[in-house]
Parts: sequence; structure tokens; C-alpha cells
Amino acid sequence: MNPPGTPFECGICGGTAGEFLFPARDINFKTTDESFSVVRCTDCGIAQTVPRPPERTLGRYYPASYYPIGGYDPGYYRRRIQPPQRDKLNIVRRFRSSGTLLDVGCGAGFFLREASKAGFSAQGVEFSREAVEFGTKEEGVHITEGDLLNTHFPDHSFDVVTLWHVLEHIPRPVEALERIRTLLKPGGILIIAVPNFDSLQARVFRGRWYHLEVPRHLYHFTPGGLRKLLDAGGFDVQAEFQRSPEHNWAGILGSLVPLVAANGSFAGGVARRFAGRPLARGAAAIESAFHRGGTFTLISASRQ
Repeated sequence: MNPPGTPFECGICGGTAGEFLFPARDINFKTTDESFSVVRCTDCGIAQTVPRPPERTLGRYYPASYYPIGGYDPGYYRRRIQPPQRDKLNIVRRFRSSGTLLDVGCGAGFFLREASKAGFSAQGVEFSREAVEFGTKEEGVHITEGDLLNTHFPDHSFDVVTLWHVLEHIPRPVEALERIRTLLKPGGILIIAVPNFDSLQARVFRGRWYHLEVPRHLYHFTPGGLRKLLDAGGFDVQAEFQRSPEHNWAGILGSLVPLVAANGSFAGGVARRFAGRPLARGAAAIESAFHRGGTFTLISASRQ
């Protein structure tokens, strides 16, 4: 049943009946004191954040510190930023070795930088002006500022479209998938990575799960739920991955101790680095081995 006094309308299927799961707050960035609910639609089965903030107000929940932009040296880039981008690139190259690529919600363009170096004709779209300016100036990549639904890319212009932990942020995911299908060339590849609401860490930590990220995450997907959504949108899933060296361990450790710098102490940071991270990485590997990883990635082809 819906939370008392809280109307529910599913942003996926339009259903009006939801199962209240648990309350949640913005514990990672503390942008608001508002209380939210995580509710599962009884029709399509996809959980979502209630109330869903109006689209015009979403920007207030994304502080400047949300985007990893600013001063960092080349050594830091090689150690911390480049490896996860190359992990993503390795996934892409299993299905496409070259071609045109659009990264939706590309942030400051770190993935675009690595994809371009690997031979892709890559560009991105991002709604944060600061991230766009940084990526364009410092990373030298092509980023369009704005919302995917309001951009003017030509139809059938991309071989690959990627959304690395972005779909859960999009207020109208069904419309976004429809738009992506028009942008892909025949047989084009769509790659979506999202937190796994069916993971062991999600089930254990519930409202304190680091990857819950309310209210920035509007939807909370399971592999089965996202597969159904893609199938209805004209996509055939070709592969699934649940290993993520960047995100899975962080979901466990971040649920136990603060990972956002502003929320922790120096001593806590040392403990996280030398004890927490190794333990969390081990737990994440076990979790993924049982197909309950903290995040998952689906690769699908546009159905013709």
C-alpha cells in the first residue's frame, strides 16, 4: 500500500498502486532534510522515490561536489579516474570496436576522453553547466549541455549509446529509451549501468544503502525489471555484467561509513582506505559471484 497521505503514480507504467518499502533521506550529500519513501509499483514492479521532485527543482539536489571536477594532477587521473573509465571502455569494445558514441549524462567527460583516445567518435550530453564547461575546456571533449529529450542530434547517428549510472536519475525513462532508439543506427548498441536494487547490499542496508541516493535516484532497478523495460522499448538484451571495481565495493563501505569527504574525518578516511576498502572489495566479489552484485550493466541491441 502507499505511504499514508502520499499519492503514487508510477513514472514507468502510470499505475497508481504502490507497495511502501521503507523511508529514506539524502544521507550522502545532505542537500535536504526532506523525507522520501521508496515504493514499488504493483503493476510493473519497479521501485521509485516518492514524492518524485518536480523536474525544474532537480538541480538543487546536485551540489558542486557531486561532480569530480576541479584541481587534480595527472598522477591522480591515472590512479583514480582513468582505470574505471577503461573498465567501461572494455565493456563497449566487446560489442563495438569503433564508430560513433553518445554518452548520456557524461559529467565532465572522463569516459569520452578515453573513448576518443581508443578511436571512437565520441560526444556527450550533460545538464550540469559546470561539468560541461570543465569537460570542454580541460578534457577537450565535445559535450552538449541540456537534457537528452531536448537535444537535436540527427536520428540514426550513433553506433553506441551509453548511460553509466544515469537512467535512475532521468525523470522520464520510457521517453528517454524511445529517444535513444531513434538515435541509434540499425543494430546499434545501448549500454546501461545502474545500481542493483536486488543486490545483497540493497536488501541489507535498505534506507541506508549508499547507492540508494535519494532523491537524485528517482528509480531503483532490478535486472529483471530493467530487462522488461528494455524489451517493451524495442531492445533485445544481449549480455549482463555485475562486476564493477568502481561501484560495488563502494556501495558496501559507503553504507557503513561516510565516503563523501565533507561527511567524514581524516582518521576515518585513513581507516576506510587501509581496512574498509579491502574488506568491502572482498565482500563485493562474493556478492557478485552469487549474481547479487551491487550494480549491474545490461548491453542491448536496438530491435529493427
